[in-house]
Amino acid sequence: MVRGKIRKKQLRSESDSDDGPASKKRLTENAEVEDNIENEEMNYEPSTSSAATAENRSVGNSNSMRGWVRRESFEEPSMGLDVDNPFNRCGKIISMRLRNFMCHSNFRIDFGPNINFLVGSNGSGKSAVITALALAMAASARSTSRASSIQKLIKNGETTATIELTLSNTGVRPYKYNMYGPHMTVIRHIRQASSTYELKDARRQTVSRKLDDIRRMLLYFGISVENPIFVLNQEASREFLKDLEPASNYKLLMKATQLDLCANSLTQCHEQSEHFNQDVDILQMKKKKLSNACREEEEKLTMLKNKEAIKVQLKDAKTMLAWLKVTRIQTELTKMEHSLKIIEKKNCELLEKTTQKDLTQDSLSKQVEVFNAAKEEIQKRYEAQDAKLRSAKRVFQDCLMKGSSIRANINNVDKRLKEEEATYEGCKRHMNNYHADYTEVKRLRESNNAKLVELKAKVEQNNNLIAQLREEQNDMKGRLPAAKEHVEYVRNELVQLQKKEQSLQFDMESLLRNKSNKMSVYGDNALKVAMALKNQYGKNDHLMPRGPIGMYITVPNSKYRDLIENQLSHCLRSYIVNSDKDRISLRAILQRTYTSGIPTIVTSAFSNRVYNVSKHKVQASGPNMTVLMDEIRCDDPVVMNYLIDTMRIETVLVTDSKETAEFLTSNSENIPPNMSRILVPSLGLEYCPSPNYAVYSIRINSARFIQVNVDDRIQQMNAEQTNVRERSAMLQPQYADFKRALDIDIQAIKQKSVQIEAHHSEITKSLPKIMDIENFEYRELPALNVLETHLASSAEKMEKCKQEYKHFEEQLREINERKALAEHEVNGEQSALHLINQKALEIDAEQQELQNKIRDLDRNFEENQRRFKRTNELMQSMLGEQKDLKMNLENARQEAEKVGDFIETNKTEEKIRDKISNYKAKIKHFESMNIVSEEVQSKLTSLHENLQALTEHLNQILSIVEKLRLAYRTRAQRFIRSRFHFFTMVQFQFKQALACRRFDGDLTPDHKQKTLEIKVYPPSGNKTANTKSLSGGERSFTTVSLLKGLWSTSDHPFYFLDEYDVFTDEVNRTFITKLLIQEGLDFQNRQYCFLTPQDTKVDAHPLIKIHKLATPEH
Repeated sequence: MVRGKIRKKQLRSESDSDDGPASKKRLTENAEVEDNIENEEMNYEPSTSSAATAENRSVGNSNSMRGWVRRESFEEPSMGLDVDNPFNRCGKIISMRLRNFMCHSNFRIDFGPNINFLVGSNGSGKSAVITALALAMAASARSTSRASSIQKLIKNGETTATIELTLSNTGVRPYKYNMYGPHMTVIRHIRQASSTYELKDARRQTVSRKLDDIRRMLLYFGISVENPIFVLNQEASREFLKDLEPASNYKLLMKATQLDLCANSLTQCHEQSEHFNQDVDILQMKKKKLSNACREEEEKLTMLKNKEAIKVQLKDAKTMLAWLKVTRIQTELTKMEHSLKIIEKKNCELLEKTTQKDLTQDSLSKQVEVFNAAKEEIQKRYEAQDAKLRSAKRVFQDCLMKGSSIRANINNVDKRLKEEEATYEGCKRHMNNYHADYTEVKRLRESNNAKLVELKAKVEQNNNLIAQLREEQNDMKGRLPAAKEHVEYVRNELVQLQKKEQSLQFDMESLLRNKSNKMSVYGDNALKVAMALKNQYGKNDHLMPRGPIGMYITVPNSKYRDLIENQLSHCLRSYIVNSDKDRISLRAILQRTYTSGIPTIVTSAFSNRVYNVSKHKVQASGPNMTVLMDEIRCDDPVVMNYLIDTMRIETVLVTDSKETAEFLTSNSENIPPNMSRILVPSLGLEYCPSPNYAVYSIRINSARFIQVNVDDRIQQMNAEQTNVRERSAMLQPQYADFKRALDIDIQAIKQKSVQIEAHHSEITKSLPKIMDIENFEYRELPALNVLETHLASSAEKMEKCKQEYKHFEEQLREINERKALAEHEVNGEQSALHLINQKALEIDAEQQELQNKIRDLDRNFEENQRRFKRTNELMQSMLGEQKDLKMNLENARQEAEKVGDFIETNKTEEKIRDKISNYKAKIKHFESMNIVSEEVQSKLTSLHENLQALTEHLNQILSIVEKLRLAYRTRAQRFIRSRFHFFTMVQFQFKQALACRRFDGDLTPDHKQKTLEIKVYPPSGNKTANTKSLSGGERSFTTVSLLKGLWSTSDHPFYFLDEYDVFTDEVNRTFITKLLIQEGLDFQNRQYCFLTPQDTKVDAHPLIKIHKLATPEH
């Protein structure tokens, strides 16, 4: 029953509880859905579209599926392309269906292949679509930010949920086309204990139940639902719009471009390299230990072979030690002799300073007086020479100034001469070309005036044609929406007729197969369920669930049969159970039997008697009036009690008089007790009494379930099918004519646009020419007598300038000669002065040195006496030590000669003594131990083999580690280049998107700190780089611009964006929506879906599909 109502009634949700007011509100959630499923008009939660292509695809799929069943495998198309299929890329989402998932009971949506808008208020289930998309593609519930476990996403009151997602497999690289066909379906079943997957082909046959196969398919298509730029859910969108923090921005960009995976891989490689280096160090330590062991064994072997050689080496070491003592004493003696020579020399100097003080002091004073006299003579010569130098410099400076002044005069004369020559030549040239230039300027003026008149006329003509064409185009565009709407209306009606014809054919086939059973009107599945219930309950038929409910209801009066069936249509296919245990059992049977459209299950305690409603029943007060309960016959008290609880049939009156209904409901005083509403079946009206007086129109269809004769029903359905075919045949030529006319209008509009553009192009070409002609500057020609006067004047000035030039050149020559003489004199005087100054400095230095010596004689006399005494004593002591050293040297040499001949060595005494001790210990050790040469040789051979094997193994590992290091370095450099490339691309696209609104901005990454600072400058003059100071609309626009930049770096079959306009006003929302639509039009091989709670106005376009979601009924 479909109602065209003044006020919409709220459906009541299903309940598993016992009888009571709450249960009455929650008993019939999916009742109308189940009834409409029988009509093959699936009553999903509202989803309307501006482009009605989903029905055509579903019809095409159902027709073509019959052909697929006859083949064992699909024929793979050439190069994986299907021109007729709008989903021409693998991985695009064709449709989604949700059962008992979050707020949806039975929801289906058919996506468009390009741009989709999901519009609905808060609570309509938009975000559930993105959540279901992620879960169907193997994401976890926690990653969706909607629940901690997937079981919490099952709708309240239900035990299971199902997500079905159909993906396109038509494109350049289809995935196992021979196995899956042009599309595939991923199904995820969610239960309280677990969840499972199914992967079905285009025939709806299960191919796999393994999660790995689904992940392999997603990897093949390049689908990543956990990447936020591909699927941005509500929480992530709000958080992103709110924060725009540098660290979050950097993390988002790295994850969006999948550079974070590369960075993690490089980090793991580096850690593995450290482990390898540690292993190499361990192997090198083992190699060192083996080498030391080999060396020890080799020494043992050498000791065995060279026993006498060690004794010889011991004797040589003792000889070297003895002669080393001789060498040491000789060295000490040499040093002492050198020190004695120095002390003797110093002693002589001190003796001279102490004994000849007065004589030396007189000699030095005389020398000082001689130097003073020389200094006075030099000072006089210096002053005379300095006066000569200053006089020569004054003459030189005077010549420089005069020469500079004359050169300036020469430059001025030369400049005036060139100016006059240019003036003279110009006048002469103008006089020669005067008549020809005048004629040329006149001709050019006339030619330009004629071109200007012609171009202006051409521009005016094109403007008139453009105005006429634009007016005609606007008229066509004004008629175009009505024509499109009419074509779409006829097309939708044809699709609905085709679906209705298929539904009628299926119902007739079902009735013919079970014609003898009155339950056949409920379908084959109802018969299977009834058989299963009988087998399960056996003799306990009183506990068996009641259903379908319509089987227990009869209407004796055929006059009210259609009315009562339409009133009870939502529950006629439902089942009633006694307990939760029976409910679970029945649901399992229904799920095994029904593939779709599972009937509703109502839990209500069974009773063996009907409620006593005499106190609450309305009484009929007229002859043509009856109570709805009195017209219903039901022998089962359980079903009758259910009708009383849900429909309140004891409070509904039925009458054929409109006046009676209005009289009893319009005034509160006339309302009968316990009356809830009045039905007028003859007029299709329903009245609600005051104070909530309301009138609803109801459509009463013919009865299909209650007391229906199968043959009559088949005849009725044949007649309906005939009418449908006739109507479809009549609409087909109309649709073709309307479609042809629409195409002609669209083509005409395009032709007008091309013509307008051509005229605009001609105007654009003409306008610069007009401006060039109007701004053209013509040469101005002077009079002939003026030119002659200028020519004579220039000749006179030129002659005067030449004379002045010669005079100044002669003066400059004289000045240069005087300057050269003055410069030579200055250089000579300066050299002489320098020599005098140098001589004076030398005399000063010598005089200063003599004075220092005189002062030292007086100051250091006593000190020199003391020093002389000390040095004399030291020298006597050192002579005694020298005598002792010579005796020791002779004794040491005699002892060394007794040990052996001299052996030269550069080793220290300590090393030689250590070597002697080592030789003695070896000889003692060798004598004390019993070493077998064969055992030592065998052990040494084994150690050499182990060392060689370890060395080869270590070299191989070192080679591999070096290759890995080079590979790691190469990949790290590639990663840095790729990161720079991706960041540059995102920055360029980000700035391009901001420029659409004259915004300016920049992205500043800091890879060390792992931050990405976003700077945005709105055109309003707010030159702040802090994104937190932006308004809500500016922040949303910034976010969409950044996402647009990120989309340019990563390709994906589909992009889902939730609540992109949550903080925007109408102007910003409209602009952002246009920006997103343009993105979808630019990349038609991608699929976009934008979710918004705002009802945004979008222009009609073949690539745009709008889905309006109504609030789910709870």
